[in-house]
Amino acid sequence: MLVSFWQDWTVPVLEIDLRPKRGHVLMEAGTLVQWALTGSLLGGWWWSTGPAWRMTWAAFVLGWSIAGWAGGLSREAFWLGWLAWVLPALWRVAQTLRSRWGELKTFWTQARPWNGWFCVVWFLVLLGCDAVILRDAPPGWMETADAFAARLFTHVVIASGVWLLLAWHDRWTPRMVRWTGWVVVMMVPLVVILNTALRVWWGKGMIEMFGELEVGGRFEVERAWAAGGVQLNAVTILSAVGCVLVMAGIFWGCSRASRRAGWKISPLRLACVSAGAWVMLQADQLAGAAWKDRAWRWWERKAFHRRMTWVEPEPGMAGYEVEFSNPRPAVAKRVLKARPDVFLFMVESLRDDALQPQIAPFLCRWRDEECQPLRESWAASNVTHQSWFSILSGRLPVFMDEARREKKLAPLPAMLKAAGYRVEVRMVNNFDYMDMVHGNFGDPLEVDVMEHVNGESSENFFKVPEREVRMLKRLKQSVSGRDVGGLFAITGMDSTHYNYKWGASFTPPFSDYEENPIFPMRPTPEEARRIERRFWNSVAWVDAQLAGFVGWLKSQGRYENALIIVTGDHGEEFKEQGSWFHGTMLNEPQTRVPILIKWPTSFGLGRGPEVPLASHLDLLPTLFDAFGCPADSWRSLPGISLLHPLEEARTLVMSTHFCGRNGEALILRRGAAEAAFGWRDFWTPQVPDSFWLERLEGVGLESWRRAFPDVLPRLFEGLR
Repeated sequence: MLVSFWQDWTVPVLEIDLRPKRGHVLMEAGTLVQWALTGSLLGGWWWSTGPAWRMTWAAFVLGWSIAGWAGGLSREAFWLGWLAWVLPALWRVAQTLRSRWGELKTFWTQARPWNGWFCVVWFLVLLGCDAVILRDAPPGWMETADAFAARLFTHVVIASGVWLLLAWHDRWTPRMVRWTGWVVVMMVPLVVILNTALRVWWGKGMIEMFGELEVGGRFEVERAWAAGGVQLNAVTILSAVGCVLVMAGIFWGCSRASRRAGWKISPLRLACVSAGAWVMLQADQLAGAAWKDRAWRWWERKAFHRRMTWVEPEPGMAGYEVEFSNPRPAVAKRVLKARPDVFLFMVESLRDDALQPQIAPFLCRWRDEECQPLRESWAASNVTHQSWFSILSGRLPVFMDEARREKKLAPLPAMLKAAGYRVEVRMVNNFDYMDMVHGNFGDPLEVDVMEHVNGESSENFFKVPEREVRMLKRLKQSVSGRDVGGLFAITGMDSTHYNYKWGASFTPPFSDYEENPIFPMRPTPEEARRIERRFWNSVAWVDAQLAGFVGWLKSQGRYENALIIVTGDHGEEFKEQGSWFHGTMLNEPQTRVPILIKWPTSFGLGRGPEVPLASHLDLLPTLFDAFGCPADSWRSLPGISLLHPLEEARTLVMSTHFCGRNGEALILRRGAAEAAFGWRDFWTPQVPDSFWLERLEGVGLESWRRAFPDVLPRLFEGLR
């Protein structure tokens, strides 16, 4: 049964897809287990019919499956062989069905020993975890109580149904494979506890987390956990093994206790309990559909993936068919009106309110005295790879996967490269996360220098702050070895990424910081502040490094005519709205970032005009405009040129594949009006053709389109 799943074959004639959630590892693993157990049940039933030739046929099935697994058979040949086994088996089953009717009747009606105590533990763990999630439910105690009752009925249906299947599995499968079903059941409480802990601690569960890993095309669990502060070492491995052994011990202990208590139950009674709970659940859901509002029911649907009901709410507040507009900036070889050196510093996780005099004295003074006055500035997304994509391409983050597939130089460096610029990219960590190297800089690489610390880099010997010092030293060497002008240097600073670091000789401004920044699941305000102060210390370190580099440019006489941009790729949250760090919500802590632009004297702009609202999406249009590129090469993009700010209010646009439990993947914000949209499987790297309104603020459902007149025609070619 697993061969077609592994080879990604549909079932001939019926064209049934055995992998309905292709690309999502966790969902595929669940489907794989279902097919494995299905094959075990069907094969066990056939085996139990006892034909004399079953060993011969079993050997044939095994050999045929191995050949299919190894790719030695086409889909059609494999399924013909499958039919050659199944049809005689079905004929044999039909022949013996009447003689075995009494055996079937006995199976259904005879009470058998069962691990009832573990079933109780299983039920209570799953119900308790759902109760934890209900703590974050929207207002309404009646709605919450009804949701809890629905979860109780749901888990009765699931628990009794699972134990019914296990009874069938144990009766009709060979002894050597019966352990498979019990291992799956034994591990379910552990997986559910882990999923609930992730949702409370990180703001997203395993469905979202594993789906996000697939956005990058490579399943890199270790890197994702490391980004969250969990290192894959002996301690974590032993802890994981210990948890499994504890579950095995609980299972064994419950089994012994159930046998001593003489617990027995018939499959028929299990079926009746499951069916009765299912009927009560449907009645509850039908009643809830009549008196709960749509938004509350949709929250309930998002909160609980395991549902045993056909009564499903419509998603969001309203649904739409949508066709995203997909403009691309035009890049052509041209003579620029000026060729200043351009320095783009991307500071990891730099949220806007970290720029305070006691934390970042240089950047604060530089912002207030020498940079373009941008009163409010925001990231295009809440994660690194999508923000980088939007900055370098001027496009919405939802189109990032196109760049990953095309593997071409992004438009901003491409424009400067076409004008004769030398493009150098330096990162202190592995920049190939989510295919960022080739997705932004081409394959083969189209930049002159690409430095990042992958697994083979000798820089791994050094800690991140030391790498930054060495990287800036190499950048200075590159600058001093060239004539003034014609260099585009992109530099990534990473000490401000969790777990927040600074150099050994650096004296941080805050001494009362958290030494061991493991994020508590439900922190006290002081615990959150101590971790935030650790983050501030890392910002202070990066501030000092940037101050040193800018001071060096001034000492070399290369500062006045340099174009320098400093920004954060995204922000960082410290439980202000329920989440840690970033990648869970498009909220202010995770998306409000500084954008600092110091214009060169050769452009004659001074500090530049004051702008009330700026976005990462504005950087490419602004630079194309500043370098004299035709307006039609960038004007259709979602951003604007900050050299020509709008006199009226404008709409802020952000989107993400990493929107955690709230499902808000696209946000429009203009003044007090805000519209948040979601779509199915938001973690998949694709542009949706339908979405729904998750949330509206400051505007009514019937008039929300009129609230964003400046952006809707540019974002959507169709919205129905």
